[in-house]
Amino acid sequence: MSFQQLAMPQHIKITVSRKTLFEDSFQQIMSFSPQDLRRRLWVIFPGEEGLDYGGVAREWFFLLSHEVLNPMYCLFEYAGKDNYCLQINPASYINPDHLKYFRFIGRFIAMALFHGKFIDTGFSLPFYKRILNKPVGLKDLESVDPEFYNSLIWVK
Repeated sequence: MSFQQLAMPQHIKITVSRKTLFEDSFQQIMSFSPQDLRRRLWVIFPGEEGLDYGGVAREWFFLLSHEVLNPMYCLFEYAGKDNYCLQINPASYINPDHLKYFRFIGRFIAMALFHGKFIDTGFSLPFYKRILNKPVGLKDLESVDPEFYNSLIWVK
């Protein structure tokens, strides 16, 4: 059974301002049930009304992925100085709402996967393995920080 066959027939409307994209999207996505998020999306940027045949939704996914996964929000950080894959920032707790935001980001990524939309970033291999409930081993650290991995192998 494909994702499209699981989709609900009605659509949900998401109205977001470009200036407050993160907060507007957070409020609206978290107000819907997970079941509702499987419905067809109708994304509206106020002042830019028009027919959405998927292009506006595609742009929303792309823009929001840049916002929510931006390391400047302290929720994620780059895996290494030469590695631009993302991982959870250990200091994310400085934001009192960080757990709510992680839940929102999880829903957003699930929506992107379900609706077949592109998000412009990637996570580290250990992060994907944790999401999939696969065991993370020492070898997985090599993709994140080769120097640290080699040091651990040398110590071992």
